[in-house]
Amino acid sequence: MSRQALMSDPVCLIENDETNQLVINKEALQILTSITEPLVVVAIVGKYRTGKSYLMNNLAECKKGFPLGSCIQSKTKGIWMWCVPHPLKVGHVLVLLDTEGLGDVEKGDSKNDAWIFCLAVLLSSNLVFNSLGTIDQQAMEQLHYVTELTKRIRLQASQKDGLNILECKRVFPSFTWCVRDFTLDLIYDGKEITEDEYLMISLKCKEGTNYNLPRRCILQYFHSHKCFTFATPASSKKLRNLENLTNDELDPDFVAQSESFCSYFFKSGSVKNLPGAIAVNGRSK
Repeated sequence: MSRQALMSDPVCLIENDETNQLVINKEALQILTSITEPLVVVAIVGKYRTGKSYLMNNLAECKKGFPLGSCIQSKTKGIWMWCVPHPLKVGHVLVLLDTEGLGDVEKGDSKNDAWIFCLAVLLSSNLVFNSLGTIDQQAMEQLHYVTELTKRIRLQASQKDGLNILECKRVFPSFTWCVRDFTLDLIYDGKEITEDEYLMISLKCKEGTNYNLPRRCILQYFHSHKCFTFATPASSKKLRNLENLTNDELDPDFVAQSESFCSYFFKSGSVKNLPGAIAVNGRSK
């Protein structure tokens, strides 16, 4: 089966209707319900214009698919889905979810971001957060949506209190932070550290409730944590035509980092499970 045998192109899974409510696209739902194999679901979230769609196209092993944009406006709206045969796990399907950029100034309702984030958490088995520069307090504040999960998600219909941490770890996805345009040396206290160590150092709690809250939520709600850093792919002029560039035209470090990112999810990406370790397929309810 070819990589594009399931879907030749992505389709919109979740969109806003005329009343600005999020609704399921029936065409996408029909595609999902036709899939009987277990699903490895990777969703990516983050601010708009930070290169989320490019990473998802890499996972689909295609240059084009999820649309890339070189202008200031957000390209992706709602949540878009692309289902392809898993490249390594025979009998599994890789479901890629590209989400609307957070913080788009053209949005009429900021609550839409919170719901997009919540849906990405609930639908995925592997959640990727994409940001630029470094993991600093400003980047952490972009993740304030994680602190609102307790207000918006109930794992049981009868549940009245906040989320149970153990239940979250069983149901919620893994968490991966991708830091784009990263230019720093991974040195801490005079010693070279790994990307994963960089993430865990950044997630350490300090004095001050407001400072700690997003860090505590990331550590408590998600069962595993991974980090990838990426060099700038190419010059600003070339970036406007990124989807048409060959690997030879990209920064070699970026190419190697992108390959490492894809290899990790191909080999270690979690299957979407229901409580009780029941593997989810497109027909699961």
